[in-house]
Amino acid sequence: MGTFDKSFVYLKPKDGIWSLPSEDNGRGLFSEYYQFDSLQELKIKLNEVKSQLNDYPIIEWSAHTRRKNPAGEIPWRLKTDIKAEFVTIAWCKLFECLNKCPEMVKGPQLNSLHLCEAPGAFITALNHYLFTRYSENEVQWKWLATTLNPYYEGNPMDKMIPDDRFILYTLENWLFHKDFTGNIISKANLEHMKQQCEQRLGEVHLITADGSIDCVDAPDCQEETVDLLHFAEIVTALEILADGGSFVVKMFTLFEATSVCKLFLLNCVFQEVQVFKPCTSKRGNSEVYVICLNYQKNNAALQSILPKLREQLNGGKVLMPLFAKASLPREFLLQHEIMCRLFMSYQSKAIESNIQSFEIKPTKVRIKNLQTLRALVCDEYFRRYKVRQLPENLKILYKSNAAIDKGYKVQIYNGSYSEREMLKCITVEEQIFQLRKQLNDLEKCFADAWDSSDHELKPSGDGNRPLPITIYNGQPIATLKSSLFTHIHMLVMREKLNGIYATDVLWYGDPQVVFPRECYSLKYNEFHGPNFSEQQEKFFKLLLENLLKHQPSVVKFQNMPILSHYAASIIRYLSLGVYKSLEFSYHPVFEITLAEPCDNFASLTEHLYKALCCSC
Repeated sequence: MGTFDKSFVYLKPKDGIWSLPSEDNGRGLFSEYYQFDSLQELKIKLNEVKSQLNDYPIIEWSAHTRRKNPAGEIPWRLKTDIKAEFVTIAWCKLFECLNKCPEMVKGPQLNSLHLCEAPGAFITALNHYLFTRYSENEVQWKWLATTLNPYYEGNPMDKMIPDDRFILYTLENWLFHKDFTGNIISKANLEHMKQQCEQRLGEVHLITADGSIDCVDAPDCQEETVDLLHFAEIVTALEILADGGSFVVKMFTLFEATSVCKLFLLNCVFQEVQVFKPCTSKRGNSEVYVICLNYQKNNAALQSILPKLREQLNGGKVLMPLFAKASLPREFLLQHEIMCRLFMSYQSKAIESNIQSFEIKPTKVRIKNLQTLRALVCDEYFRRYKVRQLPENLKILYKSNAAIDKGYKVQIYNGSYSEREMLKCITVEEQIFQLRKQLNDLEKCFADAWDSSDHELKPSGDGNRPLPITIYNGQPIATLKSSLFTHIHMLVMREKLNGIYATDVLWYGDPQVVFPRECYSLKYNEFHGPNFSEQQEKFFKLLLENLLKHQPSVVKFQNMPILSHYAASIIRYLSLGVYKSLEFSYHPVFEITLAEPCDNFASLTEHLYKALCCSC
């Protein structure tokens, strides 16, 4: 069935290898800018096809392509019939890759590292694969993963997946590095990751990399946008992967010279490289998975250039092609162009087919045929990959499945690409009018789910002993860019408003802390400055100093933007150990009230204050 056979294997020369270019010929790494005309022509043609989508509303188009997707029934069947753990499209794709190339996993004893892994479905797919291929007693598997840290509010929303359902229960397996960001485009973080893998895993036999960046507002520049991220993923794999290991990395179109060089590098240091588009990958997008088998780690030429590749991670800039143009063998370039034409053809045909079916009202016969096709593709997936149920006790989170199986899907964008581009050119007054309409829509969305009544909670702390405090030091947050303590649409709205107004909209509510009986107030706005982390640190330290000074019986946080883990953790500590009563109210202002001080008020507050001071 052609749906399952979208792959291309690079054929090595007769002597079995391509050699990495030597710098002895005077051509250094990253020394020459160039492009390949034939590949750039393919890029233009593909962008012409993709540009036909500019006027389609994104929500309606996404719903249409989901309905039209021949593989669309597979995730549903995996969830309902097989009851597989934490099933997402990513789960389906990795499971397909593992079965397409069983050499990726050479046995039941496995150590794996998962890059750009959030929310974690590659891990649960690998777990399902291992325990349905080998007996429970045979499997000896250890894993670590890294991703942009959803608990670090300095990470941008468009570069991060904030879904922490799986991360929350497996936190000890996740590496966020010394700066706590989870960013792998960093030489220091690469070194930290390498050390952690050596200490906790030993040899790493499999590395997966599923990184991407939101390119909805730049669909014609996707490859360039993710270029540095893919480079970092590849360098990380070459540094950490054991000899003979396997590597699978998600990439997109491969027209740019930088991408050509990446593929040539991989072909020089892996015995086999194939480009594969799983059937469960949306037909109309550009993603492919590059599967690399049998790593030749002891390649002398590779070891000589790896230090220079690492250095590129510190610049954070657009890369030049890795190798000089004349260094790339003609037979490799011919194969690469054939591969690009092949996958461009798959994508173009899928887009044009989706457009045609979007414009024409489907008949009953067409709908029935599509349903039949979806059932056939699903049956073939289950037959081909020998999908079977996994016992509950072998799932990673078998005790917490109910918590992680709840859906997590947030649609940030709406309208068509053309409409969003037009909105960038309107006047400030028109922008404010559009934002007012969006705010009204948000209010309607939240109205049914929002409980605006007051709530009083009785904390579970006993107030007799200090609560344990763990301080995580990382890179200071200059600007608040994300938060798990509010809806993502509110953050998007704030970002848009901040693009119009000079002052952050968070401060318009006059946030403050009040000790009513002592007639004392501490205004958050007085600490407003260019650095978010300094602002909240100064504010909360002064708050604790005044708590120790006044020892108030009631503390009210009014309109406070509790958007960081730092702020939320301090209030949680105070509510669990320092005060006995915690109350939320929403009218006339949003207010958090702490009351009824515990007996050890002073010692517990001082314990927190000293911990915060020592963390600096």
